[in-house]
Amino acid sequence: MNKKRKTFVSLLLSTMLALSVLAGCGKSNNTEATATPSASPSETTPAAATEKASAEASSLEGKVVFWSMWSNTEPQSKVIDEAVADFKAANPKVDVEVKYNGRDINKLIKPALESGQQIDIFEQDPGAALANLKDHVLKLDDLLAQQSVGSDGKTVKDSILPSLMDWVKSLSVTAGLDEGYYAIPQQPYAVLFFYNKALFEKAGITAVPASWEEFLADCELLKKSGVEPITFDDAYRDLFIGGYLGSAMGSDWTDKLVKDKTGDMWKDPMVLQFAKDIQNLKDKDYFSKKIAGNKYPAGQQDLALGKVAMYLNGTWLPNEISATAGPDFKWGSFQFPIIPNGNDKGGQQGLTFGAQGLLLNKNSKNVPAAFELVKYLVGKKAQEGMAKQAVAIPATVDTEWPAPLAEAAVAFNNAKVNMPWGFGIDNGADFSTGTVIPVFMELATGKIGPDEYVAKMAAEAKKFYAGK
Repeated sequence: MNKKRKTFVSLLLSTMLALSVLAGCGKSNNTEATATPSASPSETTPAAATEKASAEASSLEGKVVFWSMWSNTEPQSKVIDEAVADFKAANPKVDVEVKYNGRDINKLIKPALESGQQIDIFEQDPGAALANLKDHVLKLDDLLAQQSVGSDGKTVKDSILPSLMDWVKSLSVTAGLDEGYYAIPQQPYAVLFFYNKALFEKAGITAVPASWEEFLADCELLKKSGVEPITFDDAYRDLFIGGYLGSAMGSDWTDKLVKDKTGDMWKDPMVLQFAKDIQNLKDKDYFSKKIAGNKYPAGQQDLALGKVAMYLNGTWLPNEISATAGPDFKWGSFQFPIIPNGNDKGGQQGLTFGAQGLLLNKNSKNVPAAFELVKYLVGKKAQEGMAKQAVAIPATVDTEWPAPLAEAAVAFNNAKVNMPWGFGIDNGADFSTGTVIPVFMELATGKIGPDEYVAKMAAEAKKFYAGK
C-alpha cells in the first residue's frame, strides 16, 4: 500500500475489531447483474422484513451503477463479481454496472458526482468521503434496519462489527453532517507489528512482547539468531515514531506535539526518552541496516523473504506480499509494546484502525435496488469470500478470520480507543512530512544524538510555525 490512510477520528469504543486493506492500480471493467428483495426502511422485525422483501423482489428493476476502489485483477473484485452474480440471480430485472477504478477512484469520484454522472454506490474511506463528498452521501439509518443477506435474520446494522458501526457514525458529526450512518464499513484494517513466527521460534521466543523491555529482549534474541529484528521503508516511517509516542502518551498528546507553535513540547522528557531508545535500537543493530535507503516496498519484501523479523504495518500486509512470502509463511502480529513512564493515555488500550466503506449517492434514482446490492456486498457469503480470497478480516460478526490475521484478535480485544493514522504524528501536515520524519531518520541512522534531536526538533517547530 503506497497510499496512507490518515483521516480517522479518535473515539472511545467498548470493543474493537478492525481489518485489512490492500492497494493497487485500477482498470475499468463492467459487469452486469441484478438486485434482491428490499424491505421497507420502517420494518422493525426480521420476519416482517422477510415478508416485505419477498413481496418486493420482482418489483426491483432499472439500473444500478457501482464504482469500486479495486482493480479487476485484485482478489476483492472476484468476490464482488460473485456477489453481483448472486444479486442478479435473485433480481433479474435490475441491470448492474460495476466499474473497477482501482485507487484512481479517489481523484475521479468527486468530479463524476458533481457532473451528475450516474453512480449509485461507491467505495471510499468513510472519513475522507464524509469530509469531501458530504453533499453527495445518503443517510442510511432507516435502510440499515432491513434484513441482512445471510446473517441469520440480523438487520444490516447488527450484522456488521459494532465497533466499526460506532466509528462510522462518529465521523458524521466531525464532517458537519447530522449524526447518523452514511457509510457501511467493509475491508477494515488495523496497524500492528507483523512478524515471522518461524524466525521468532528459531530465536527461542515463545510469546509476543507486551512491554518495551520484552521487545528489546526479543530483539536481542533475534539478533543472536542471525536475523535483523526490525525494518521499515519510506512509506511507513511515521508509524514507528507515532507508535512509540502514541503508546507512551496517547494520540491527543502526539497531535498537540506536532502542532505546538512554540516548540517547547519537544523538550518534554518523553521526547528525550524516545530519542534515547531509538539511538539504542540503532546502536545495538536492531534496525535493519537498509532502513536509510529503503524505498517502498523494500522493507516488507525483506520481511516476506525472511531477511528481517518484524515490520510495523497494516493488516493488509499478509495479502499484499503473499506472492513473495508464499503459502507456508507463518504470520504473527502484536500491538506496539507498552512504553514506560507514559501518562496512562496510551498503552494497548489504543489502536489505529479504520475501514473502507460503501456509500450511496443521495441523488440516486434507484436507492431500493442500490441498497439491496449493498446488502449482498456486505453479506455473510461475500465477507467470507473476502477472508478466504483476499486474506481480509471480514466486516460481519461471527465470521471466521483468515489464519494470517488470527493473532490480530488479541489487539482488537485489548483496544478501547481508536487512534488516528500514525497515532497523531502525521497531524502536523507539512511539518510532519517535511521535518518530523526526516529528522527522525537522522536519529535512527546515527547522524544526530538524542540531545541534538530534542534541540533540533524544538527549534524547527518554532521556526516552522513562526507567524502562523
